[in-house]
Amino acid sequence: MRLREIGFLMAAGLAILAGCQQTAHTDLTFQRGVQLLAAGSPTSAIPFLTQVIASAPDGPEPHAILALAYALDLQSDRAISQAGQVRRAKGEAPGWELVALGIAETAKRRDSEATRHLNLLVSNIPQGCPMGLAARQWLALSLLLQGHDAKALESAETLANTGPARTTALLWTVLIHAQRDRSSQAAEALAQAAQEIAVLEPSLPNGDAEEDGQDLYDAAVAALAKGELEKATGFLNSVAQRNPNASDAPVWLSLIAAANGDWPSGRSKLREACGNGSLRSRGLANHLFSVVCAVERRPEAMIQSIVVGQRLLGRSNLPAHVVAQPKADVVWFSERMN
Repeated sequence: MRLREIGFLMAAGLAILAGCQQTAHTDLTFQRGVQLLAAGSPTSAIPFLTQVIASAPDGPEPHAILALAYALDLQSDRAISQAGQVRRAKGEAPGWELVALGIAETAKRRDSEATRHLNLLVSNIPQGCPMGLAARQWLALSLLLQGHDAKALESAETLANTGPARTTALLWTVLIHAQRDRSSQAAEALAQAAQEIAVLEPSLPNGDAEEDGQDLYDAAVAALAKGELEKATGFLNSVAQRNPNASDAPVWLSLIAAANGDWPSGRSKLREACGNGSLRSRGLANHLFSVVCAVERRPEAMIQSIVVGQRLLGRSNLPAHVVAQPKADVVWFSERMN
């Protein structure tokens, strides 16, 4: 039984798939490269994107996406070089090449350069478009790496006011406040995040049957939405004990510990959640742990955590059953003519 889970917008995943629709690029090889990149496999995406550029070297978008793939693969010098190959028409807004430059400069610990590129993109494209959301997420992480908590929170607040990224931004805010021992602000942000997915009138769990797992989870999130951390912890512990792979209870429990003022425990639980639980839960945990890496000034670990998170989330969306392959057609009995 798979329970309801946190809705999340990944900085390097879902936004890429949607954002690439800004250009009418119909090349199937390009599309395959984008799909692999969005699935958290930049290493696998690079050969496809390179092939596109070899056959059609003039389009800006393949160069920009290839630069992004290099950046997420921690090939920073190649990412910077590839971004320099992007040629856009006069008056055309910049694109993913600036995200690539921001990530690459971040990995090279050239923080001011990273911030400059990301700020340029944020100021030149609509705030609510997928590319803008991704750019602002990376900007917040870049600011955290530099120790600019207030500016990072300001960027997260802007994201929280934008529908698709609201839950993401609120959970990042929980971790930023908790790491700085601001428990009340962390708990408030956690309650706001829970309100985004809380069931209005959850059934009261009786705790007697396996089928009550969804009721327990809904009751836990409802309690979180009201700021009742202790009650929520009890419900979530029950969910985790009944079926540890059914929900993202480990992620919630780590956030509760952090918001309760126990940062070491919250950090430890989140780190454990990166490797335990359902695919989706581990994906969420890895994505959130990128914020921990940012506040700890570990840029490469931060980028790797995001990529791993996206890969796990992508795998969690695959069908659980095996798709039967169609039988081969017999054309003019050719298979029987030997």
